[in-house]
Amino acid sequence: MIHKNLPFPKPLLFGHRGYSSLKPENTLAAFQLCIEKGIPGIELDVQLCKTGELVIVHDDNMKRVSGKDSLVKDLTFDELRSLDVGEGEQVPLLSELFELCGDSLYYDIELKVPGLDDGGIAVKTWQTIQAFGMEQRCMVSSFNPFALLKFNRASKKAIPSAVIFDESPAVPKIFHHGWGRHIARCSYLKPPIAQVDEAFVKKFKTRKHYPLCIWTVDDFAEGKRALDLGIDGIISNDPALFLPLVTSEK
Repeated sequence: MIHKNLPFPKPLLFGHRGYSSLKPENTLAAFQLCIEKGIPGIELDVQLCKTGELVIVHDDNMKRVSGKDSLVKDLTFDELRSLDVGEGEQVPLLSELFELCGDSLYYDIELKVPGLDDGGIAVKTWQTIQAFGMEQRCMVSSFNPFALLKFNRASKKAIPSAVIFDESPAVPKIFHHGWGRHIARCSYLKPPIAQVDEAFVKKFKTRKHYPLCIWTVDDFAEGKRALDLGIDGIISNDPALFLPLVTSEK
């Protein structure tokens, strides 16, 4: 298992932003569909809006998902709530997700923080997890190792945390290969599938003892290759593809 506080068999399986290949991403409909299809976990993104609520949305700008060219941080929760993010769905709160899905799922909560100042998101996320008694169901991750460090300090490392990384221009080059783990003091890693091969698994899992959860995998053969290498979790837009593989591993 990834962490002593997560009593789930591995490999773990997450719907990326919910079941995002069939429902609008990061919506209650996408999360509920994961439950209906027997997907055990979901990955989601949280940000703070102008009025301080923890909202579930990926982009810092709402244009792609709603058509409104405005930053999440500049919109009140009521303004965000008024937007249609696909099929009549609205931007949910993290608290609403926990109320709806509870312990029917396990959760990978990605903190979306662009700079050094996290605006209090680390503390608010931990407080929300605690308020709903979800400590045994959650892990937290981020591309930003400084935000993750703040979360680990707030939670006293009570739940697992992961640095996410890849080689995109949006990620500082120093963090392309997981170096942020030294800042965040995280307990597992979230590399992209493109970086995962036998040498990678030997370096980070076998020698350095980091469990590995990979993203975003929508090809069955690629997922099987990764599982055969010994990875610990898969994040997918179409997670039902991998249910037979995950079930066979248990």
